[in-house]
Amino acid sequence: MMLFKLFRAELVRSVLLLIRYPIEFIVGLGILYSLFMGLFLGARSLVQDPRTMGASIDSFVISYVLWFFVISALGRLAFQIQEEAQAGVLEQIFLNYPRVLGLLLVRCLVDFFESFAMVAVLLVLIMASTGRWITLTAVELGQVILLFSLTVIGIYGFGLIFAGLALVFKRLGQHDAIEQCAFVVMAYRPLDSVAWWLRLLLYCLPLSLGAQLIKLVAVEHYDIFAAAVQPKLLGLLVNSLAYLLFGSLIYLACERRAKMDGRLGQY
Repeated sequence: MMLFKLFRAELVRSVLLLIRYPIEFIVGLGILYSLFMGLFLGARSLVQDPRTMGASIDSFVISYVLWFFVISALGRLAFQIQEEAQAGVLEQIFLNYPRVLGLLLVRCLVDFFESFAMVAVLLVLIMASTGRWITLTAVELGQVILLFSLTVIGIYGFGLIFAGLALVFKRLGQHDAIEQCAFVVMAYRPLDSVAWWLRLLLYCLPLSLGAQLIKLVAVEHYDIFAAAVQPKLLGLLVNSLAYLLFGSLIYLACERRAKMDGRLGQY
């Protein structure tokens, strides 16, 4: 019941901020759209065969959308903590919510729905501009949403790590730009063309396996519950939950350190 009230409060807060500051949403959407179109037009000028371009554009769009989720999941929690510390309300939050980790997990859920809504608008703009419409059946759409959810869980685990570091150090510099560059390789890199040991390493990292499975469903129309794909689906589930657990433990350790050092009320 408490978590539901937190979810409702955070969702209302997110909607009110969107209504109060719509320019931020519009500008962010415009930047993401402009960046994609720049990449798309550049790639189209390099690929002469239209059949090759048509076959790869769906995969390109999916990788870009996944990368957007990475941008949001990695930096949102740390940014909110830095913003609350700067405003001087961080200590009050810890006094009102003894288990702040639960609050952060609720914020992850709200951020997922907010990002999903933004992605829906972005996808329509991208598909209308490129003329390539990704067609999915109801079953495939459900499987894509499931895979998106499982993939993003692992990314939010990474976000919790940086949220904990923000509690201790307050400012983390340009860490998000570094991680975004690393994750864009995981989103776009085809795993079938790399050596087996590198493929195994990438499978152990978040995003790579989820991106491959989403492309299998959305582009090649595979069934993720087929016997040949089930081991990868199970691997994605274990991978994401492991990163979420690891991120939560790191955050709790950082929170304990910040409380011991008395840094919650400092910026």
